Amino acid sequence: MWLATAAWAVGEVGVRRSPRGDRGARIAWTIGVVFAILHAVLAFHYVHGWSHGAAALDTMRQAEERLGVGWSGGIYVNYAFIAIWALDAGWWWLAAPSRAARARGLEVARFAFFVFMFVNGAIVFAAGAGRWLGVACVAAAVLGGPIWRAPRPAADRGRGGRT
Repeated sequence: MWLATAAWAVGEVGVRRSPRGDRGARIAWTIGVVFAILHAVLAFHYVHGWSHGAAALDTMRQAEERLGVGWSGGIYVNYAFIAIWALDAGWWWLAAPSRAARARGLEVARFAFFVFMFVNGAIVFAAGAGRWLGVACVAAAVLGGPIWRAPRPAADRGRGGRT
């Protein structure tokens, strides 16, 4: 998940800077979600024996250990996160101008959800060097992320799309 976290931060920081920056951000964004999916698949295979129940219990146990509250819905939040990220990456590849023009409120909500997920996954639930990487990536995304930049003019939006 370290690679997914770093790719997410690169994607957040790179988007809306320039057409070339958008292309690099889109590639990093896609690499990030691929690594997140791979992380989930490997966890299900090697840790949970392809059991949703085992994964849900493990997620609840970890939440209890770290937060003092075990919540069985955490696994569904993780599923939603990966699905939203994958759908957003697809949107970016298939209709970059439409994605770039989405409502600011939708972008802020997406960004806030991703920051929440990475703070939890890469900082709260991480340890050692992974936690420090998480702190650096979340800080970079928050300080350099797209919510601080205005959308580029409509004439430039299509240039971050298919090339």
